[in-house]
Amino acid sequence: MRILLAINQARVLYDFKRELVSALLERGDEVWLSFEEDFRADYFEATAAKILPTPIDPRGLNPLRDLKLWSFYRRTLKKLRPDLALTFTIKPNVYCGLACRALGTPYLATISGFGTALNGGGPVARISKGLYRVGLAGADRVFCQNGTIAERVVAERMVRSERVVSTPGSGVDLTTFQVAPYPDESESIELLFIGRLMRDKGIFEFLECAERVRKERPDVKFRILGAPERGCNKEYARVAEAAKNGVVEYLGYKLDVKPELARASAVVLPSYHEGLSNVLLEGAATGRPLLASSVPGCAETFDEGASGFGFAPKSADALVDATRRFLALSRSERAEMGRRGRERVANLFDRAKVVRLYLDEIDATIRER
Repeated sequence: MRILLAINQARVLYDFKRELVSALLERGDEVWLSFEEDFRADYFEATAAKILPTPIDPRGLNPLRDLKLWSFYRRTLKKLRPDLALTFTIKPNVYCGLACRALGTPYLATISGFGTALNGGGPVARISKGLYRVGLAGADRVFCQNGTIAERVVAERMVRSERVVSTPGSGVDLTTFQVAPYPDESESIELLFIGRLMRDKGIFEFLECAERVRKERPDVKFRILGAPERGCNKEYARVAEAAKNGVVEYLGYKLDVKPELARASAVVLPSYHEGLSNVLLEGAATGRPLLASSVPGCAETFDEGASGFGFAPKSADALVDATRRFLALSRSERAEMGRRGRERVANLFDRAKVVRLYLDEIDATIRER
């Protein structure tokens, strides 16, 4: 079977769906990958998958560039004639979805989150919703990575309910992310933020929390791991300034986050919205408590007070309060929170089960067609 996967960037495919690519290849499917090439493209080039460099600007709003993207997908589909396409992230869902619909190609879309464009309100949000409606209209299945997303796509008439497939996010690879010994009492307490340096990830709230808490507890370290985001120069400048002043430690971007998770006492994510946070799943799988905003996509990853603490989004005060609650715990209590977190994600968010669900739905779609 010939299958096309369309996504915005190679790194996103690597982080969230590389096991699905491997599973398709292992069972003998011919796999084509459409994405903007970046430093993760090398991983896929070393596999049997075939790469299609794609002219996509994930965050751009230029309609001419988006028209060219739609034209690219249409030409690609005509040439390849895949048995089925899988689309991920907003622009492939819309423009590859439109091309699939026009050419009669079966396709399965995945919504991991709505992003700033759809959550921000105003004319951009209205246009984005309209595009999503037409892009998803012909999808055979639409995978939604949390229950709130599933409810929203039906309520806003993007997808009919019978086509919705709910998944526990992208899941977490439990063999890669294994429990690490909890930091010893003699070691510093380290609170680790992992994410792109952008407002919607709550980076400003994290910086303010670090500045305020360190005045009370200078022994506590606040660390940031993540790459700058396009168009988010202000966020990067604020992080660089805080690092220069010793408020936080900025680690840049690292391919392997496991050593940093092992050092951490807790993983912190003050995000405004998520599909289902892999950062939090990976932290919990490593045996680390979670401090996360109480929004869909974050709240599902921990049990309040048992494996993490939630707090209101967009509020540095709420994050400071949650941080103080965490710091009031003993080392053994923090370690026990981490143990319970690992148990939760192992039961509910195993990535191997998510991959199996995709394979089953792919096969069911082909049979129905």
